[in-house]
Amino acid sequence: MTTRIKPYRYEVQHTDDADFVAYQRKSSDGVWQTISVWMVPRPAGH
Repeated sequence: MTTRIKPYRYEVQHTDDADFVAYQRKSSDGVWQTISVWMVPRPAGH
């Protein structure tokens, strides 16, 4: 059976004020590159 490795991933980072989701793709030389980042704000008072 052949296992296929996905050439992309999502990485989640947490801070005190918000969470961030980064979309990354693997280049042909094997290095992960961040393509886009989304901020997910936390509700006030949490």
